Amino acid sequence: MIPLLTALIISLAVAGIFALRPLTARIKTVFHSNPVVNTQIKFQSLQLVLAAIVLLLVYLLNPENFAHFFRLGNVNAQISKIAWLGVTGNETWLEIATSIGLFITLGTAIFMFFQLKKAGVDYRYFVFSLLWAIPFSMTNAFSEEAIFRLGIVSPLYGIFSVSIIILISGIVFGGPHYFGMPSGVVGALMAGFLGWLLALSLLETHGLFLAWALHFVQDVVIITSMILMSRKPVTV
Repeated sequence: MIPLLTALIISLAVAGIFALRPLTARIKTVFHSNPVVNTQIKFQSLQLVLAAIVLLLVYLLNPENFAHFFRLGNVNAQISKIAWLGVTGNETWLEIATSIGLFITLGTAIFMFFQLKKAGVDYRYFVFSLLWAIPFSMTNAFSEEAIFRLGIVSPLYGIFSVSIIILISGIVFGGPHYFGMPSGVVGALMAGFLGWLLALSLLETHGLFLAWALHFVQDVVIITSMILMSRKPVTV
């Protein structure tokens, strides 16, 4: 019963995230002259409400598991061996997050760089874009970790194996990114791998902080790029 309810909650949450985009367009209140900043203010506010609803529902499904995972966690917890990533199992999650996180962020940055190059952005607005991207990334990372990580791990922990749970999280997180940013097959695969890794971090550190932090850094790169692309390129 719990797996079915979990699938229903997450499916509705994913549908809700997609529904928020046209909904924000119908909100005529203008909070900022920049279109991406204005949209993000409305979108992130509504997504936080959606995340709060998901958190409440998964808490009701399994309060004990929820209390166990809805905390900062231990970033110095030992990571399991992942041979294909070169992880021996002797490292801490903080060490792995620092090293692998650097490569993931570099991959995200390279992907976004080509988008920026294609758009011919005006880099004079970089600081402006970054300063707005930081709070948006904080909220977006929390909302998506609440939905795609805690929303899946908390109710399913103890029912399915760890390998199945993290696979579900990766697929559910990667799939919608086909239509998101980064987009397409490459974007979906990048997001799927990240979702898989972050779900494992949640399970093994017994907390959200590390997953949120890794997610936050990726979002800073992505949202900064999105705001930069909203500026008209300089013509000479």
